[in-house]
Amino acid sequence: MQNPLLCLDVGGTELKGAVVSEGRVLTPLRHFPARSHEDRETLLQHFTDVFRTLKEQPGGPAQIGGLRLAFPGPFDYSNGICLVRGLDKYDALYGVSLREELFARLPGWLESPADIRFVNDVAAFALGQTHYGDARGTARSMSVCIGTGCGSAFCLGDKVAPAGTPGVPETGEIYATPFLGQCIDDVISKRGLVALTTQRLGTPLEGAELAARVAAGDAAAADCFLEFGGRLRDALAPFLRDFRPECLCLGGQITRSFAMFGAPLQALCEESGIALYIAADTSVLAMQGLCTL
Repeated sequence: MQNPLLCLDVGGTELKGAVVSEGRVLTPLRHFPARSHEDRETLLQHFTDVFRTLKEQPGGPAQIGGLRLAFPGPFDYSNGICLVRGLDKYDALYGVSLREELFARLPGWLESPADIRFVNDVAAFALGQTHYGDARGTARSMSVCIGTGCGSAFCLGDKVAPAGTPGVPETGEIYATPFLGQCIDDVISKRGLVALTTQRLGTPLEGAELAARVAAGDAAAADCFLEFGGRLRDALAPFLRDFRPECLCLGGQITRSFAMFGAPLQALCEESGIALYIAADTSVLAMQGLCTL
């Protein structure tokens, strides 16, 4: 059996981590503040402290096989260099080799900096789905996470589709695609939902707040959420048509309320013969996907 891995799912507001071995999450998922607006040194020390906490917690491993990080883009994943800038998170890490910094700050933990590996956060979720989740055994799958933005990953079998695959955007990401005079990331996201509720209801609401209104019987809120669902269908339709996945896997915080807005996308998937899956726990699947790197 391989030594366990310390896996970290890096978000803009929160870090989630666990000890994982061959797809088994060995420790409870731990949550840490992201501190994504801090200066370079504070952030690097914070990441170092988080990994120490994961390793030294009760039940933590004496020896580890490596560190795995799911990190939002833009990011040079092969070389471990952060390229995030101007996205209101992790600006201070622009151009920093997280691989070299973490290796130096955790002496004796690993044999080589190559034992520290990175992947896009939604790609980690997609790999979790193709290896251990609903997309196992499929030839083609598409994964989409809706939260602070709209991330995506396209898979052939249990691997992320390489650049140039027909039907896949150049970067494998749909977020920058023009949509409704903006881009998909501006519309199919938390801020997109806030903008829509402000326009339709006169009040800026996030997913949980809007869902609460729908559950209380607010018909206008229900119509608003359904309009968001129609926008989601229209945003994804060209990619579903061109890539032709066998299944579509959705994750992210907003999809917890999928029953309130998902009917338009569900109808499209049924019409197209695409299986639609909603992840109960996006982060656990991301942890499992990280251990496949």
